Amino acid sequence: MNKLLSALLAGTVSLFFMGQAQAAFPEKPLNVIVAYAPGGTGDISVRMLAKKLESILGQPLVITNKDGGAGVPGFEYVMKAKPDGYTIAAPATPAFSASIFLRKKAYDLNNMSFAGTYMINDRILLARTDRPYKNWEEFKAYIKANPGKVSIGSGASQEAVELLRSVAVKEGLDINFVMYKSGGEASADLIGGHIDACELGVGTAGYQAARKGDLNVLLNLGTGEVPDFPDLPKLHADLGHPFYTSVPYSFILPKGTPEEIRATWENAIKRALEDPELQEAMLKAGFSPKFMNGQETKSFCEEATKLIPAMLEFNKKAE
Repeated sequence: MNKLLSALLAGTVSLFFMGQAQAAFPEKPLNVIVAYAPGGTGDISVRMLAKKLESILGQPLVITNKDGGAGVPGFEYVMKAKPDGYTIAAPATPAFSASIFLRKKAYDLNNMSFAGTYMINDRILLARTDRPYKNWEEFKAYIKANPGKVSIGSGASQEAVELLRSVAVKEGLDINFVMYKSGGEASADLIGGHIDACELGVGTAGYQAARKGDLNVLLNLGTGEVPDFPDLPKLHADLGHPFYTSVPYSFILPKGTPEEIRATWENAIKRALEDPELQEAMLKAGFSPKFMNGQETKSFCEEATKLIPAMLEFNKKAE
């Protein structure tokens, strides 16, 4: 009887200390891996959120840019990290489509742990104000009149490039596409006149230039509303194109991360987005804050990635 009682007491003590260890998370700085170069939408938005997350989690966030490969190498770096909650990827989800476009095997979304989404990034197409086109229809006519001479840049979104390729296929447009490492680099080349137009995310230098009237916004490639440009035509909803790109910007942890730790991140993201000052700052930057929990994020990604194989097949038929 005494042995049984001792065993029960030992088990209770053990569970108590395990609970204490889990409740203590985080006990040290947290590593946030941004798989894109500084200056783009992903980098800017994560850094805006970081300060509020630090105050909620009680630990500093060390943000590291591991750019290149359309976000895939940086994301995979995190997925191979120890699943203890101290290394997390954000905004990780663009790598899902990029892996498919790079002809790699599609990610199994069950092999990762979704912490939550903090905004939806809809891509937009911009052009310089000194060019002979002010809207999408004029730009389309200009491309047809100058086949093979028009260059469209991309701020590191392979999905947006393939979307624009599908537009070129459908409309019979001969376009040159230029891929950049980040929205910052792409914005600089567009503003500098080195390319004719560029697809970018909200919040980039190019988007800010458009808000000041220094660039024209031609088209919304996504499904949501673009701050400051409510009447911008949507490629899918308004123009009837079969495809679109709408990417949740999310925090994702390696598979095997304890649920208590994943939930701690999820709760921190939710609380951060409830802060009026952060909301105001994000809207001022051109971002639309939107919280989705881990399961909602996973479901959104599952639906969004279903369109990609169909779009690639559509483009392939025109080769």
